[in-house]
Amino acid sequence: MDIWRGAGAGSTVTGVPPELPADSVQQIRNERLWLRVSQVSITLIALIVLAGAMVAARSVLIPIVAAVIIGSVIGPAMEALTKRGIPTAVTSLVLVAAIIAAIYGVASVLSGPLAEWIARAPEIGATLQERFASFKPAMARISSFFDSIEAIGRAAEAPMTVAVADSRMLESVLSLVTPAIGEFILFVGSLLFFLAGRTQIKRKVVQAMTPRSTRLATLRVFREIEERLGAYLIAATSINIGLGIATTAMTWALGLPNALLWGALAGVLNYVPYVGPAVMTLILTIAGIVTFPTLVPALLPAAAFLVITSIEGQVLTPLIVGRRVSLNPFAVFLSMALWTWLWGPVGTFLAVPLLIAAMATMDGILAGRRPQLPG
Repeated sequence: MDIWRGAGAGSTVTGVPPELPADSVQQIRNERLWLRVSQVSITLIALIVLAGAMVAARSVLIPIVAAVIIGSVIGPAMEALTKRGIPTAVTSLVLVAAIIAAIYGVASVLSGPLAEWIARAPEIGATLQERFASFKPAMARISSFFDSIEAIGRAAEAPMTVAVADSRMLESVLSLVTPAIGEFILFVGSLLFFLAGRTQIKRKVVQAMTPRSTRLATLRVFREIEERLGAYLIAATSINIGLGIATTAMTWALGLPNALLWGALAGVLNYVPYVGPAVMTLILTIAGIVTFPTLVPALLPAAAFLVITSIEGQVLTPLIVGRRVSLNPFAVFLSMALWTWLWGPVGTFLAVPLLIAAMATMDGILAGRRPQLPG
């Protein structure tokens, strides 16, 4: 390696001096190849270990990451209040209390209708079976066809014995609710302390950078992340509130019960691009089939929602959000796939804000390195 590194101007484009013997040249190339292979292998191992650590620690990381994202969005507002003479601790407490009150208010309003639909789960299942009874023969034939294909060349197995286990509904509910309460407490604490120490955290990170140009670039990255996240989340929240109001009015006009519940679900699910509107369309289809006896009224709420969300997704969102934050659809899809795989449904909601933060960071790092291309 030292031979070709010190070759100087007599080196070829590949970095190998032309006067060396063929054996030495081949040895140098092999060493370079193995060096690159080892670097790639170490990088892949580090990524795998990092992904495993993020999956294992997701119950801790998800509340903290969500708190940092929300804190970055409302941080500039807190700075404005602090400049008016309000202490930072008081401002942090007021903002966190306002967020908790908003979450509690929405949960209180929606808990009744949601509990009603959950209690009707057996009735809904029976209604769906009744409505789709005409499709059972065709589905049975298709299932039998695939089962016969899978059974070719497979040894006969003894009939499966099914044992009915005792109901453990309470344990299942507690196993879901208890971690959620702990994560919510961690989220509130992380948000409170992040808002209180946000300025100090930024100052410490900037002071850790040695060249002055790097410090200025770090400040620009922080500012760009906050501006982009704030622009996206504020615009998306406004659009989603409008979508929720339109969905509420539409379902009420069509006679679908619990219109407020469908509007709230539509607004929340719309934070997830592509997947959220599709899930909401499916929910409205099931609710319509359960509620209305005939096919046309049953499918009308889902069809009307498709029209509303198409107008929102194709016209309003690009017009409002696209002016400040430009997102590549393929990058959004990959981000959603990655964070859903790592952190489940909550990762799906965090995918776009994390992508925006990553893009702002990369733009800040590569700002001075981009070549000036023609056109």
